[in-house]
Amino acid sequence: MSSNGNTLQHAPLTLALFSGGGGFDLGFSAAGFNIFLSTDIDELSCSTHVANFSKRPYYSSHHVLCEDITKLDPKILCKKFAVVKSSIDVIIGGPPCQAFSVFGRRKGLADPRGNLVWEFLKFIEQLQPKVFVFENVSGLKTIHDGTLYGEIRKRLTCGGTYAISEHHYQMAEFGIPQFRDRVFFIGWKGGRVIPPMCPTHGTNLFSSRPFVTVEDALRGLSEPGVAFDIPNHVGREHSERIIKRYRNLKFGERDPKTRINKLHPNKPSFTIIVGSDAGGGKGHVHPHSPREVTPRESARIQTFPDWWEFSGTGRHVIRQVGNAVPPLFAALLGSYILECIFEYGDGPDYEGMLERLELDNLHSDDYRPLQPQDSLQRTGMARQTR
Repeated sequence: MSSNGNTLQHAPLTLALFSGGGGFDLGFSAAGFNIFLSTDIDELSCSTHVANFSKRPYYSSHHVLCEDITKLDPKILCKKFAVVKSSIDVIIGGPPCQAFSVFGRRKGLADPRGNLVWEFLKFIEQLQPKVFVFENVSGLKTIHDGTLYGEIRKRLTCGGTYAISEHHYQMAEFGIPQFRDRVFFIGWKGGRVIPPMCPTHGTNLFSSRPFVTVEDALRGLSEPGVAFDIPNHVGREHSERIIKRYRNLKFGERDPKTRINKLHPNKPSFTIIVGSDAGGGKGHVHPHSPREVTPRESARIQTFPDWWEFSGTGRHVIRQVGNAVPPLFAALLGSYILECIFEYGDGPDYEGMLERLELDNLHSDDYRPLQPQDSLQRTGMARQTR
C-alpha cells in the first residue's frame, strides 16, 4: 500500500529492448517494474545482466536474449518465453543513438544504426503494450532538418492509439552528476499526455538543490588498485608525456591530443561518450589525478552503483556505460510513470532512490563511505515495498 492509498495489483510486466549495460533496466526495476526479458545484440552487455542477477532483491533473474533485433519476431518471442502479449504492460528502450548524436557524424538513416528506431516501433505495433518509453539523444530532433523526428513521433502514435508525451530532460537537473541532454517519448495507450517531471537540482524555477558534482560522484572512491576491490576500477597506463599534459590542464580544459576534457570537481561532468566502432571508449581526465577516469569512475558519474559489475574490459565497459540511461534517472522516471499512469505511489523520491540503488556517495548529509560488510548485509535484504 502506498501512502496515497493506491494499491499496485502487480509490478508492471516489462520488456526491455536495446538493454545495453543495463541502466534503463536497473532503474525501472528499482522503481518497481517487473522486467521479464532484456534484449541486446552485444554479448558482453547480455553477460553484464546475468552477472548482476539476484545481487539485489529487485533485480532478480529473468530472460536475457542476445540477438539481432532485426531478426526477432515479437509474437514468436512471446511464445518462446510463454508470455501472453496482452499481459505486457510496458516496453522500454533506447535504440542506438550514434546516428543522431551531435558528437557523431549524424548520418541518421544513412547509418544502419539509425534504422533501428523502426525496430522499436515494430514491437510497439505488434505487442500493443499499455505504455512504452522511447529514449534517444536530443539531436534526434534536428537530424535531416527535423523530418525524421516528425516521422518518428507520428508513427509512434500508431494511428492515434497512443497519446505521446514528449519530454526533454537535462540529467544534471535531476541530481545526476553529468550534463546529458536526452529526449523521452512516453506512449500511453488510450491515455492522455502527461507533463514532464519538474527539475530538482540546479539553477531553475523548480529546483531547491545545487547540481550534484564530479566530486560527489567520486567521493570515497580510492585510486585504482587501492583498498577493497571494486569491479571495473582499472585505469589505463599513460606515458610520462601524457601524464605531464594531463597534469597541466586546467579544470574544464580539453587535451589537444586525446581530445578529452579535464573534469571540474565542483561541477557536473561533461557527457560520458562512447567513442566510435573503430575504437574510442575513453573517459574524461580525472580532476585530481593526471590520468583518464576508470570505467568505474565513469559508471559512478552515470549513477551505476558499485555493486553493478560490467562484463568485459577497457573500451567494452565504457561503451556499456556511455550508452546507458543513468539508472538513478531511470528510477525517477519509472516512479513518475507509476504515479501518473498506473496511479501508484507518490512519484519520484530522489533520496529514496539513492538509498535503494545504494548511491551512498550522492547523499548530501550524513555520508559515510561504503564498507565491504554493507554489500553482504544488503544482499540479504527483503524486498522493499513502497
